[in-house]
Amino acid sequence: MTLSSAERPKYEREVDVDSVFLVEEDLNDGTPKSKYIEIPPGSRSRSSNNVTFSSSATSNAGTSSILESFTPKDIEELAQLLKPAIIGHTDTDADDDDHDEMEFDFDLKPAAQKEEAALMSSMYMSKRDIETFFNEKEKEEIEWHNPYGESTYSLFYLCPVNSFAFWYAAFVYFLQITTILLTMIDVIDWDGTTGLNLPPMVDVSVTIAQGVALFQAVAFQSDLIGAVSKFKEGFHHEVLKEHPGATYATWFLSCTAELFAGSLLLVTIFVLIMQVDTVLDIMLNFAALEFMANIDDVAFSLAKTGFIGNRLQGAANNVATFRVRKRPASDQGFLQRSWKAGVFFLVLLILVAGWVTIVAFRTSGQYMCNTIIVNMGDEFVPSLGTFNGLYDLDSSAGSGLEWRAEYVERRSLEIDTPGRGIFGYCSDIKAWTFRVESRGSNEKGDPCDWIARSSETDAYDITEAVASPWFVRDDSFREVVLEPFSVFCFDCTKEDAEGSDDCGGKGTCSNAVCDCEDGWYGLRCEFVSPCPWITIDARTDKFASTRDWADNFQSIDLGNGALVEAHHRPVYIHEYSDGEYDVVMFTGGRWALTSSVFLPQAGRIPSNALTDSQDDVGNDIGNYFKHSFHGYKGFSTNFSVAFLSDFMEIGTDRDLSSPVGFAWYHAIAKERTTKNENQGIGNEISTEFLCRLCDESSNPCLYDGQCNAGECVCSLDSFGSLCEIPPVRNGHCDPFFNLPEFKMDGGDCCESSCASTSQYVCGAEEDGYVSTGYYYCEQPKNKWQSSLLNGAAGSFSGYSMDLSMGSIAVSEILQDRVRIYDKVGSSWVLRDTIIGDAGSRFGAGVLGLSSGPFNVVSNPSFKAPLTVAVQDAYRRLQIYKCNFEGCTRSQEFPLVFAFALSKDGTVLATSLLVAAGEAPNVIRVYEAQEGLFEFRADLNVTRNGSLADVSSLSLSGDGSTLAVQTQMKEFDTNLGFSVATNEYIVVMAWSRIVGSYNMETEIRFESQLNTLGYELSVALNQDGTVLAHGFPNCQGTQLHVHARNNDGNWIARAAPAMNTTGCIYNERPEKNNALSLSGDGITVAFRVGTKVRVLVWESKTESWDDVSDPFPSTHYPIALSSNGKELAIGAPEDGIGGVTAVYSLPGRKECPAGMSLLRLSLTLDRLPGDVVWNLVNNSTGEILFEQESYPQEYTFATILEETCVPADSCYVFTIYSNDNRGLLAPGQYAIFMDGVNVAQGTFSGLFGREEFGSCASCPEGTELFSMMMLTCGPMELVLLKVINQGESGIALHADSTLDGDYDGTVYETCNEHHMSVDCAAPFFSISYSGCLDTTECYGVQVKSQFKHTAYLELVLGKQRVNARPNAVCGGETFFVGQKDKCLQEDWLNRKLQMFAN
Repeated sequence: MTLSSAERPKYEREVDVDSVFLVEEDLNDGTPKSKYIEIPPGSRSRSSNNVTFSSSATSNAGTSSILESFTPKDIEELAQLLKPAIIGHTDTDADDDDHDEMEFDFDLKPAAQKEEAALMSSMYMSKRDIETFFNEKEKEEIEWHNPYGESTYSLFYLCPVNSFAFWYAAFVYFLQITTILLTMIDVIDWDGTTGLNLPPMVDVSVTIAQGVALFQAVAFQSDLIGAVSKFKEGFHHEVLKEHPGATYATWFLSCTAELFAGSLLLVTIFVLIMQVDTVLDIMLNFAALEFMANIDDVAFSLAKTGFIGNRLQGAANNVATFRVRKRPASDQGFLQRSWKAGVFFLVLLILVAGWVTIVAFRTSGQYMCNTIIVNMGDEFVPSLGTFNGLYDLDSSAGSGLEWRAEYVERRSLEIDTPGRGIFGYCSDIKAWTFRVESRGSNEKGDPCDWIARSSETDAYDITEAVASPWFVRDDSFREVVLEPFSVFCFDCTKEDAEGSDDCGGKGTCSNAVCDCEDGWYGLRCEFVSPCPWITIDARTDKFASTRDWADNFQSIDLGNGALVEAHHRPVYIHEYSDGEYDVVMFTGGRWALTSSVFLPQAGRIPSNALTDSQDDVGNDIGNYFKHSFHGYKGFSTNFSVAFLSDFMEIGTDRDLSSPVGFAWYHAIAKERTTKNENQGIGNEISTEFLCRLCDESSNPCLYDGQCNAGECVCSLDSFGSLCEIPPVRNGHCDPFFNLPEFKMDGGDCCESSCASTSQYVCGAEEDGYVSTGYYYCEQPKNKWQSSLLNGAAGSFSGYSMDLSMGSIAVSEILQDRVRIYDKVGSSWVLRDTIIGDAGSRFGAGVLGLSSGPFNVVSNPSFKAPLTVAVQDAYRRLQIYKCNFEGCTRSQEFPLVFAFALSKDGTVLATSLLVAAGEAPNVIRVYEAQEGLFEFRADLNVTRNGSLADVSSLSLSGDGSTLAVQTQMKEFDTNLGFSVATNEYIVVMAWSRIVGSYNMETEIRFESQLNTLGYELSVALNQDGTVLAHGFPNCQGTQLHVHARNNDGNWIARAAPAMNTTGCIYNERPEKNNALSLSGDGITVAFRVGTKVRVLVWESKTESWDDVSDPFPSTHYPIALSSNGKELAIGAPEDGIGGVTAVYSLPGRKECPAGMSLLRLSLTLDRLPGDVVWNLVNNSTGEILFEQESYPQEYTFATILEETCVPADSCYVFTIYSNDNRGLLAPGQYAIFMDGVNVAQGTFSGLFGREEFGSCASCPEGTELFSMMMLTCGPMELVLLKVINQGESGIALHADSTLDGDYDGTVYETCNEHHMSVDCAAPFFSISYSGCLDTTECYGVQVKSQFKHTAYLELVLGKQRVNARPNAVCGGETFFVGQKDKCLQEDWLNRKLQMFAN
């Protein structure tokens, strides 16, 4: 029988043969033909012995086709060789009957493998027969199945352990388990009390949805169901025949891993379902977690489709085609057949039981917080803060599937109060609320009668209601936001467990409160033990009201480690002897200060007044605060406080265990209650507490103070319990506090802002006898500080004035007096008042002030000697001498038109009125001799043969140069005063030569006619090398400055630009002091109309720059200090009696780069004439300063010298005492380099020496040796010899070097120093310094053919030897060093003379 083309099937078979013979039928004659088809060996699968061969029968018009057919015999023979597995029959084109395909899949059994198969027969099989045959085979195939499915767990089972497929499955399993575990870790609250983080209550619909979702979770849990099925199927041993790697171990691993993953995922899904509180969230979470159950299936699908590689694809295909024979149903009992259903319902039952248990716990409130902690602000309702603290769950408030808890304030229940604070839920407004209800009432309080409420919410847990704002009512009954507001669950996670995590490992938690270990404190042991002793911070004010309050308070320790508390914070008291006490206590939200007088029961409950239920703490005050006190005044009729602190917010940095660090306010009544008025905060006060007991780690002493047994030992002059008060504004500059946070040491480091105190003098130390200056001043250099010297009413103060070295003289002409002020820091302190003749208008003329030839500063025993020259309206010039005791008049000069007084007080020049009505044209010069001015010369100024009128005079600071400003004028009868008849003004400078002045040069400048007859001004600097002159005029103010060069020629400097804007034309100056020049000549102050400008000469640009904006002025005199940093402007018409404004410029002398500021302070003793000193740059030999004695009036004076020096040089300061007595107290010296004290002290004996700067130090084993000898001459020969053992010697050179060969050569040296001592001839001094070995003994021998009084002093390290007067020149030897060594030898018949200090 021949098959038609429509019946031609397609065969796909897997065979283990290399070739197959097929039978063909020719379409033309129907003759069957055989065909042998080779199967290429390379087509075999690497993972099996099978190969696949496919052929298809197709029909196309005009072409031949191959007809494949098998006879029944062929099928039978194949059936013997192959195990058939019908894959199926497919019709690829239902409309094309000519193309019908059938697919067959044959797996060759290993036992029946043949090298080739030849199937040849002449019999043919019909299509029906074939279909019948395969239908029968399909029935047999049903008995074969794959019990493990297509998943990576099958790869675990079937693939060898060392195969790539096995480890791919392991990786997928690890990924799945990790994902599930991470999800579980996230959903479970590992620190919570339940661990499952379940909501305390949900809606009924959510509860039902949770139960339904559990059934779905079990039904769709493929891994769990699959694992159960595999365990039921068991292990098939015949699998090993085709899959040797499929051992019992891998089977068990596969089943167990799948069971574990499914169970773990089911638990995670259960927890998630139980955690959510909406139906939608249940479904979303369930759907979201399904992807974790399908991870293994997805991974297998990727492998099977070849995305992971060919090897893995082949392994996946083998797993997919894996078959085993089913176990006959007849061999299974009822339990075996029902096992999967039983497991399903068992798992479901377990989950339902868990669900029911959770629902039961919810309805009984098991998942609600037993204790919460509440923090409510009190801005609008002051009483709310008093109800902060712990609240406990009221178990009697209700139960059921949908109910909300109530929480009652624990403190209200602990004490006998008439009410209690409660949190509940008001269904009417759908909000959580707070209320205060009466205690013991038979009727339940209404939660809707609220004091505070949440936003609208359906939350069953009050802690969830804090995410949205809470509200209270203000005074206008408007609802306003309550801030702050917080609620936290405060349960113990482990009750009564030592070292509980709730207590930070520092205590045991019980009933939401920790019992802390020693040293710890707080509800959660979050604080170290609170400070037991607090005191008011001395930097702040004390508590001030109608009564005095205590400054110090202590906590009450009951002896057992417990403290008396109020609202879980310690109580601090200051107890008085009469039983009354001041108390600082916590009221729930704020600390409060009150007195026991204002507390109920006077703040005490004696033990005999306690009830049976109240335990005695052993302290009356403790009994009161434990059993009676509550911060809410509605519970008491006699309760008020005086002060309240800032609000304390729980859980923030303001949550503190004591009142230290809180700001304080006056307490005022704000909220009326049934019994009292609750108090809120009023005005803030400047009061703060600090802990009085110091601790190096937690409460250290401030500003480098040292803590010693709880008490601070302060340094840096700070003071207070914790050294908290910095020593600012005490008159002493401390660089440590010279910072903006301390307001630059309170201004102590700048002269313009420092104020002396009883402890310190500004700019000084050591009781005021060392002048430190103001090196650390950090104020802006161009910011002037002003001080006002106000005159007495009607005094017309400031009509004339003068400045000199920290002193100022100010006239008050209507009261005929001149006041003398000394500057101490930024203050001007009145020294004395000079009274003139009544009605003389004392001070109406020019005023002159001199502070002497030396740069001195005042100290407690000395005030700079001043010379004051005062002119009255009668043209009388009176001279006053002022010292430490006061001012006395010394001389008087009549008919003086103008005068000048040198700043050193040594020269006085006057222009005289020869006769009434005549112009002043005679200049008379005086020099100071023994305190009085002695006449030296009269001078005339001529111009074109005529005497010129003298308008003004000026002397240089040292009196060496005189400048005279003149003009030719005539009296104008129409105008009533003199006017200039020339267009020029002559200025003449003079130089003093031995008691007289000769004209040095003539300086002229052109100008317009001075038609108003303004008086002119002229000024010289300290050494007479700079001259300023000019006159004020609204028509064009003019200022000219000339400087004398090294050749003695006067060179004009560029004139500064003048601005007369605002100048009133008819303002005529009353005085000629319209300009003033600094000592160095680079700063000039000049009046321009109603303004005063201060200009500084810039040598680089050769121009004048304004120091600041112009100062307000009138047409009265001005004065500039010699250092250019103080400006005085008189305004006698201002105020009630006239004002003198003194402006001071802060800062210090600036040094160029590479230079340091050197400052020497030397305070003399009672014999200033015996002091001789010098300061030398030892690197260059330059003498920086030197002085030979001082006048007696400088007793105890503080001499000040300051200059810029190279920073890298070595400097030597040497000071001598002519009478060999040293420098006695209060005399001392101090040297500063850039503000740092590098040398300070005094000395005894002949001399003192200090070396500082970049000086070479002595080598190790040696020390500095110094020798000084003074003798009255004439000395013809001085022999010096320093001798050590062995008669070898060290010769001394005058240049302080050592002779290299040590041959004992004697050198002559006579270094002459002029010293003003009572000696017939000048002193001669011989000095030497060098490094000597300290282990040797040295002798010094001096010989002279003339014996005169002499002093010898030797210093080696700290050893000092002084020789007696008259004993030096006799040839005796004096020793220094190791004395014992010197005595061991016979030294040239010498006599030992050694005197140690």
